[in-house]
Amino acid sequence: MNQTPLVSIVLPTYNGAKYLEQSIRSCLNQTCRNWELIIVDDASTDGTAEKLAELSRGDSRIQVIRHATNQKLPAALNTGFAQVRGTYLTWTSDDNLFRPQALADMVAFLETNPRIGLVYTDYSLINESGEETQQRRVADSDQLYATNTVGPSFMYRRKVMEEVGEYARDLFLAEDYDYWLRVSARFQLAALHQDLYRYRLHPQSLTSSRRDRIHHAEAAALFRNLPRLDWVSDELKAEAFLRRALRARNRGQFALSARLLAFGLRYSTRTVIKQLFQMLTRRHLDKSAEKSAQNQA
Repeated sequence: MNQTPLVSIVLPTYNGAKYLEQSIRSCLNQTCRNWELIIVDDASTDGTAEKLAELSRGDSRIQVIRHATNQKLPAALNTGFAQVRGTYLTWTSDDNLFRPQALADMVAFLETNPRIGLVYTDYSLINESGEETQQRRVADSDQLYATNTVGPSFMYRRKVMEEVGEYARDLFLAEDYDYWLRVSARFQLAALHQDLYRYRLHPQSLTSSRRDRIHHAEAAALFRNLPRLDWVSDELKAEAFLRRALRARNRGQFALSARLLAFGLRYSTRTVIKQLFQMLTRRHLDKSAEKSAQNQA
């Protein structure tokens, strides 16, 4: 019987002691047994180091690396991936959980779809207590130009890492989106509509605590990568920048909004003007309908 190819999991952590054991247990409980777990402690100060020493004891598949100083998530990922030996690669967070069949199902998909470089899956949201609050179905990869369709559950081939390189240290909070955009320039991505991951939302998570900075970082990823993507038409690039511009404006990020709009106009003035006109028309019709309903009442 052929052995399942080795899967490398990188788990960066910084002061993640509260949920860290649950995250590691979700790796230990995988139905796929041929994996290695490389944990990168980014200079935690909350007892994470002691917990890692306890949890990794006696399992040769777990390797712990500690940064002497805090270097942020992209650097921690790069430290971990510099050590991987696997055929297939993924990473997870210290507060999130793989479902038991996650690795096995993603490996099976990549094994039977050799043209796909990266697969990503549906997932569920959980709260601080681990209760599931919502299921999320990921969008198709052809929407990546507009939003981070990949989400938190994914796996890619070693060849992807070898060709795409490291995570961008200067794009903290959008290092994943930047990476997927770079991957899409060279490889095919595919959505697997199976719920294989549990993503925790809580007040201390990066997603919850730094939304404005995340929007800025994702915009920077688009500025850097979208011009290079041959699979995205100029009209779609204009649409992507316009969407981001409107979102930034609604959040009060007016300078960012103006820059995004300028990029959109650069790719297709016609697309931007057409969509703005359609939006204004819809708003006018909605206000007219609302006023008519008030008069009738």
